[in-house]
Amino acid sequence: MVIQSHSAWDSFWHYDRLSSFLSMPRAPNYGGPIAAGWRTFFSSLPDGARVLDIATGNGAIAVMAVEAGKALTVTGVDLAAVEPTAFVTQNRAELLQVRFLANTPAEALPLADASIDAVISQYGIEYSDFARSIPEAIRVLASGGRLRFAVHAAEGAVAHDTHTSIADADFVLDLDLVRLARRSATALEAFNAALKTIADRVPTATDQPMLINVHRSLCDTYDHRRSELLATAQHLNGEIAAHRDRQAALLKAARSTGQMAKLSDRLAALGLASITYSEQRDGADLIGHVIEAALP
Repeated sequence: MVIQSHSAWDSFWHYDRLSSFLSMPRAPNYGGPIAAGWRTFFSSLPDGARVLDIATGNGAIAVMAVEAGKALTVTGVDLAAVEPTAFVTQNRAELLQVRFLANTPAEALPLADASIDAVISQYGIEYSDFARSIPEAIRVLASGGRLRFAVHAAEGAVAHDTHTSIADADFVLDLDLVRLARRSATALEAFNAALKTIADRVPTATDQPMLINVHRSLCDTYDHRRSELLATAQHLNGEIAAHRDRQAALLKAARSTGQMAKLSDRLAALGLASITYSEQRDGADLIGHVIEAALP
């Protein structure tokens, strides 16, 4: 399965966010066990190692690689039109030390053979075509190089919440109410009614950041650019649709424990060794599978 680049992902990363988990402006980077696993991995690399972050997004894990303080040379690639230094306001110093390659598929990396010491991905490579992206990742890996992939867990909490959210996915802004909100006689009452439809429709936590942003955008437009309210609402309905597209893509991309075992077998068949499996958890909740390997 190959997820083609489209506006749903392009617009998602054209925003002041580092990771896909926390969507509010200037939200902190990954923390807890996710960050701990990556810090341990980066600390084990030799000084000056060359790191490739596949499906880097706005560089959440690439930033951690720079923060490791080991003079790592970090490249991030993504199929989307990413440009983190144009949109992300935090970790500017670290982002400026990363070479970002936008519109770059994991299945066709513009890098030389054996030119990378560590190939990594956090909730990204599973969106690619494993039949082509895994051999491509190994092609660029130098002898003695390391691989670490964290992928969405099909049986995990995030996938479960996303499935629930999509099952309840009939929420859109009522444009008739928004039209009424532009009329002075009933503006406030109608607008409040439109906002109430947002407050009443938060089926799961996976929808909350998106709906909070919808609410903020409507309030800002109503307060400062009321003549643009309808156009804003129409745009936001497009954002809601893009959010659903990304959720559907996540569910298709998520891997089960059994599929991870098959991936381990495939890595071994392709010549990798020291293959290990672990989990990413948020408390007791499983959220991701992690696989590590090395090229002898």
